[in-house]
Amino acid sequence: MRKGFQFASISLALLFMLSCTRNTDTIVYPTFEQRQQVNALLISGTTNPGQTALEHAREAIAETFGDSKTILLINFASLPEKRDAYLTRMQGLFAEIGPGYEMHSLHDIELGRCAEAVKSAEGFYVSGGNTFLLLRELYDRDVVDLIRERVLGGVPYIGSSAGSNIGGQVIGTTNDFPLVDVPTRLSLGLLPAVFNPHHPDPALDKIQFEARQWKIGEYTRYHENEAVIGVTNPGMLRIRGDEISLVGIGATAFVHSDGEKQVITSTEVGEVSKALSRSVTR
Repeated sequence: MRKGFQFASISLALLFMLSCTRNTDTIVYPTFEQRQQVNALLISGTTNPGQTALEHAREAIAETFGDSKTILLINFASLPEKRDAYLTRMQGLFAEIGPGYEMHSLHDIELGRCAEAVKSAEGFYVSGGNTFLLLRELYDRDVVDLIRERVLGGVPYIGSSAGSNIGGQVIGTTNDFPLVDVPTRLSLGLLPAVFNPHHPDPALDKIQFEARQWKIGEYTRYHENEAVIGVTNPGMLRIRGDEISLVGIGATAFVHSDGEKQVITSTEVGEVSKALSRSVTR
C-alpha cells in the first residue's frame, strides 16, 4: 500500500513538472510571405479630440475598403447589452463615410452560423472596447483562425483600439483590465509586432507618456523576440503587405524593437516597415 502511494505521488509530481515546463515558445506567427496580401488599417483611437467619431479616419477607411461594401462588424469588445446600439451607431457613421455600405454585426448571428458570416464578408470592421472580451468571444465562436485566413487572403480589415490590438501578434500590450480569461493571447498577426493603441503624446501628457514607455520597455525586455508599436490617438497604421505606414495628421508612433526605441512622425510610405526591419523574421 505504501509503495502504491509513493508511485502515485511520484506520478503526480511528474505531471506537475511537465505542466510547469510546457514549451510556450512554439507559437507560429504569419510569415512575411503569408502577409503579402494583407490590406488593413489599424486605428489607434475611434475618436480624435476635437472631432466626431471616426472623422479623422474617414478617408483612410474608404481607401482601405475600396469596392468592398458588405462589411461585417465585430463589436464583441463592447458589453453585450450595448451591442445593438453600437451597430446602429456604426451604420450611421458609415453612411457619412460614403454611399453603398451594408453593415451587419456578428453578434446578431447565431453561434452555428458565425463561420459562414466570416466566410461571406467582403470586409471586417472590428471596433473598440475591452480587448480580452473581444478575443475571448472570437475564440468561443472558433473564428480567429478563419478571420486570419481571410485577411491573409486579401479581405480588407479595419480595427479600432481593441480591434487594432488583436491585429498584432498577441494582445500583449492592451490597456484593458482582463475582464475575462482568454485561452491564449495569440491574435491575428496581421502586423509583425504588438500594437499598443492610445499611446500618450509627450507634448500633451509627459507623465503618462513616460509611464507607458516604461511599461512597454518592461514588456520588451521580458519578450525579447517581440516588437511593440505604440500609436497616439490621431494615428493609424496602414498595412499593404509588407509595406506599413503611419497615417493621420499629428500622429506619432513609438517603436520598441531589439532593445532600441524609435520615434516616427513621418507619413512617408513604408516608414514603419523600415523601423521593424531588424526585428521581423522573414
